[in-house]
Amino acid sequence: MADRQWKGMLTYAYILLYIALSSGQIFFNKWVLSSKEINFPYPLGLTLLHMVFSSVLCFTLTKVLKIMKVEEGMTLEIYSTSVVPIGAMFAMTPLVLTLNSLCTFALNLSVFLVISHTSALTIRVAGVVKDWVVVLLSALFFADTKLTIINLFGYGIAILGVASYNNHKLKKEARVTSEDPQNPDSIPLAASSISNR
Repeated sequence: MADRQWKGMLTYAYILLYIALSSGQIFFNKWVLSSKEINFPYPLGLTLLHMVFSSVLCFTLTKVLKIMKVEEGMTLEIYSTSVVPIGAMFAMTPLVLTLNSLCTFALNLSVFLVISHTSALTIRVAGVVKDWVVVLLSALFFADTKLTIINLFGYGIAILGVASYNNHKLKKEARVTSEDPQNPDSIPLAASSISNR
């Protein structure tokens, strides 16, 4: 039971990490591309730099250091003929862009961790929550962000969707737990834990 609770807490930690890194990356990109701040004029170049940086770091972690294991997919030939030329064309080394690329890699790693411990649906729901955080903070910190009634209505629908998803998931877990009380990995219902006190 403690192992299952630990896995659940770890999963939520990965989801929070994804939301924080994803939101932070969006703000970092906005700052780098903003005409009032860094004013980096090549958004496509920035995206390609992110891809190259993440690819090189992932290659190092999986093939050189062998810290992470992944299924085979990209061959050395595909990598050298498709990825490297694009990366070489857009290679830049300023410190801000390197930090920005590092944030992108951390974001991609957090997505990998969330999906490997939950599902693609969970990352999509977490993405909706992340969007709320980005919109709210953007409205607070950036004067050029305007929220309309339609925006607010859309986010209200999204909130209802996430609440509905969570409600359905909790009911399903409670039903499975109540059907198999002998399972030591099952999560006890709130009522049964109160009655045991």
